[in-house]
Amino acid sequence: MPDSPDVVIVGGGVVGCATAYFLTRDGYSVMLIERDSVASHASGFAYGGLSPIVGIIEGDPILPLSEASEAIHAELAERLPAESGVEYEYRRKTSLTLATTPAQVDDLREAHDWLKQHYKGVVQWHDEASVHALEPRVGPSVSAGLLTDRSGEVEPYKFTLALWQAAERAGAVMRNAEVTGVTRTAGNISGVVLSSGEVIEAGAFVLAAGPWMGKATEWLGIDMPISPLKGQILRLKAPGDPLAVSLSWSHNYATTKPDGLLWCGTTEERVGFDETPTPYGRDTIMSSVVEILPYLADAELVHHTACLRPVAPDGLPMVGPAPNNAGVFIASGTGRKGIFLGPAMAKVAAEMVAGKTPSVDVSGLSPNRFSGVR
Repeated sequence: MPDSPDVVIVGGGVVGCATAYFLTRDGYSVMLIERDSVASHASGFAYGGLSPIVGIIEGDPILPLSEASEAIHAELAERLPAESGVEYEYRRKTSLTLATTPAQVDDLREAHDWLKQHYKGVVQWHDEASVHALEPRVGPSVSAGLLTDRSGEVEPYKFTLALWQAAERAGAVMRNAEVTGVTRTAGNISGVVLSSGEVIEAGAFVLAAGPWMGKATEWLGIDMPISPLKGQILRLKAPGDPLAVSLSWSHNYATTKPDGLLWCGTTEERVGFDETPTPYGRDTIMSSVVEILPYLADAELVHHTACLRPVAPDGLPMVGPAPNNAGVFIASGTGRKGIFLGPAMAKVAAEMVAGKTPSVDVSGLSPNRFSGVR
């Protein structure tokens, strides 16, 4: 690694580690700066679901990124375990989205009709009787369901670690430090300042610091309205057989993972940077999951986690050049789909660093869509 790497990446979550992975594959020298450790926040404590299509409608600016993400995950599954030495439990799994109210049934029917035209896979509508035939333990509040066959999941910490391990094997290095500012030469950013006072210079910079991206507002002189959305997850030792399909309803889900535990969640809390699991989160999740799966009233709570997802005001990711800051690229705002969307965002960011036309249309996700320069 030269004294000044080609690229400095700020943030050791899935987006930062995946960006390092793609850049090192293209021959760039990369330094990743992370305050804590790889996947020590949302990327290590997420659900790890890969549900690409349900809930996305035609014309949504996230749709091209979502479609690309599915293909990239499949490609990574073929090579990343061998490149990294980490088996991260990628698998495809049928999913069943549930409705419990007339309004949810209408929304689900609309999604079904769109997917029947655009989805390259199995799409099945299930009424109350057929939902209960698929999973007899579903409670009486469920009135309809939409089954799709192209969802999947990974173990999120292992997946992020695999991306970093592969990048490190290809020459990337990590600095455990906090970035506190930037330096400029002739008006352009030329380096990042660490809390120790050390300056790391580079030719390009990718900021992928998740919900902490707001700090870049001061560094770059632009509005960077990324804020934290807290989500809590429970892992249960459940009686009986594993769930045969992944279930989701409203903003909640339940699925049996390879560890044998039933993972369920989640909350959506605006509580600043508090990452502490709480009784409120536990009780809220259990109340919802027991309504859908009453047999889980007898489940044993094994693990309770919380994390902060980065969200923009419009709920869309942010990926592209930083306005009025040449050589600086933003990649954040993935919300609840960070593990799924992260590698595709990272690939786009790496292509932009290399001066290439992005392979995915992310024109609707540009940081320019906010108020721009202060």
